[in-house]
Amino acid sequence: MRVEVCGVRHHGPGSARAVLAALEALQPDVVLVEGPADADHLVPLVAAAGMEPPVALLAHVVGEPARAAWWPLAAFSPEWQALRWAARRGVPVRFCDLPSTVVLAGDPDDPADPAGEPAPDDPAEPADPAGEPDALRADPVAALAAARGYDDPERWWDDVVE
Repeated sequence: MRVEVCGVRHHGPGSARAVLAALEALQPDVVLVEGPADADHLVPLVAAAGMEPPVALLAHVVGEPARAAWWPLAAFSPEWQALRWAARRGVPVRFCDLPSTVVLAGDPDDPADPAGEPAPDDPAEPADPAGEPDALRADPVAALAAARGYDDPERWWDDVVE
């Protein structure tokens, strides 16, 4: 058994083209796409008549609509392209990320955000044990961009990857 991993940028047109080229070259027996594992039963909807992006998977806690998560897909999303490629060829697809039930479980000990996400005024970067931000862990793309002299990680990505 051989496993290939295609690293992608969500909603990156260049990544979408690269994924399609890789799928054509590899002709996999199964395609795994990042998304909630408990949404596998929704995969066949990709091939449904009239199903056109933008679309999204949405999960929420019953009775608590603020506790929700969504996984958006655009026409230029590598995930959407992989799903469509597999559907056209009858190749099985599975989502390979934490189930939405885990994503929505949250931290019951954190009253600031019942979904377990940082509160809006929390720092965006995690702190290292010494209390300093760990920028590399928080945004590795920004660290790569800065190393190449870019002050905008989006521009670096477009120049180097896309």
